[in-house]
Amino acid sequence: MSKYYDAINRNLATTREPLPPVRPRAKLVSKTRDLIEQPAREIKPRPNEIAFENTLVPEPLPYDLPAMLARQDSIRQLSERMAPTAAVDKSCRVAITGCRPSDGASSIAAALALDLSQRLSMRTLLVDANLQSPTLHRVVSPAERTVAQITLDGSLQLRMTGWSRLTLATCCLNGNDDEREAAIAELEAVLSTFPAAVIDLGVARLDPRMLPLMRPADPILLVVRYGQTERKELATTAAALRAADRTVAGVILNARPERSRNSSAEYPPNE
Repeated sequence: MSKYYDAINRNLATTREPLPPVRPRAKLVSKTRDLIEQPAREIKPRPNEIAFENTLVPEPLPYDLPAMLARQDSIRQLSERMAPTAAVDKSCRVAITGCRPSDGASSIAAALALDLSQRLSMRTLLVDANLQSPTLHRVVSPAERTVAQITLDGSLQLRMTGWSRLTLATCCLNGNDDEREAAIAELEAVLSTFPAAVIDLGVARLDPRMLPLMRPADPILLVVRYGQTERKELATTAAALRAADRTVAGVILNARPERSRNSSAEYPPNE
């Protein structure tokens, strides 16, 4: 019995010992805004970490997506068609517009501007003319890069992106038509100093206020998202641009999944 009690006492003594201090762990980002605005190097959760509030699976920051898209053959073909005109005429513009919100027009515009400025060495102006939801400053200006911002006017801002030969112009209009016309005139002066310009119009069908930036002969590319954009939205957008005497140069099918060899589908489900 004494051996039995001695074993119990030894176990109790072990349990009374203080536990080692808990190692501090990286804090998971629990808000979408923090996930977007913080630098990527600060978000390094471990595989076994758990957030107890608003758990989010860490995803790449937005600026990773345009850099990945810029390596796609379709984007490179577009920029290679645009670069010679920009080199010769010194004034080449292309606009990207979605047929409905969240079609991915901003990502396509950023990818095209990145390929023009980085791979083809063209001095490029990327214009965020999406007045309802300007987001390109988060896409092409990573937080860890040192960027300089030059405010030309309350409704027009220019900033360096940290990428060589790529400048971002952001339009912020909250006033009347006179303010919009003044901002467009000021932006026209800036556009004339860049050989290549990529303009994100947002959804021009729903907000056409910045459409005058595009000259009648400038190409406009429509972005449709696989499984989301409906055929009538594409048709209405194309008809609206043609009625405004603007050139619809083509359609970009975004987020199209890879087809299997046995697949016979010809169009997205909603088209």
